[in-house]
Amino acid sequence: MQIKFVTLMLGLMVAVAGNTFAKPKNVIIIRHADRVLPSGVCLSLQGLERAAALAYYFSGTPIYNTPPITHIFAAYSNQPPQPYIRCKQTCQPLADHLKLPINTDFDQHHVAGVTKEILTNPKYDNTTVLMCWEHMHIAPLVDAFGGEDPGFWPHDVFDQVYILSFEKNGKPKLQKFLQELLFGDRTTFKEDPHPLPQVPVPCPAVPS
Repeated sequence: MQIKFVTLMLGLMVAVAGNTFAKPKNVIIIRHADRVLPSGVCLSLQGLERAAALAYYFSGTPIYNTPPITHIFAAYSNQPPQPYIRCKQTCQPLADHLKLPINTDFDQHHVAGVTKEILTNPKYDNTTVLMCWEHMHIAPLVDAFGGEDPGFWPHDVFDQVYILSFEKNGKPKLQKFLQELLFGDRTTFKEDPHPLPQVPVPCPAVPS
């Protein structure tokens, strides 16, 4: 009887540990695509073009596919007076292309909640997760995952990608890449951003 009890307790401890600690293989972090500065609610024409290009950029670039992306998170809020939809707009073409749902359960301020979900839910173990977020909250996002300080993400930059690669031990490794997708995108990190004038387009209806 005592042996059965000990065995049961060990089994429960393993189950709890499995549900408490998860480790994705990679977390890819991007900012939403281009918008009209300083206060565009939705993507600009260039932003919609970038979002469409990102679908093939992420699905066709080997470094983002070891393993392939299987989970997509987009910061989102449909609350008035100003809903936050740009990240979902950015991810939608990729999600459609990969036939994946977009997790929109967290707004841009909810860094602790989204990182807890990814680091404690075993379904994200050894997977590649893509996250699209608001640029002011990306450094705290990297920090919450345990990565090194990536520095400030400039207000007029939409063309870069962060990858956090999780090893068995130690902090995740941070790498930075440039997309080089649209005319005007940088080809080196030493370049100053030189975005083209943004063309506004009507925002889609936001469900309440």
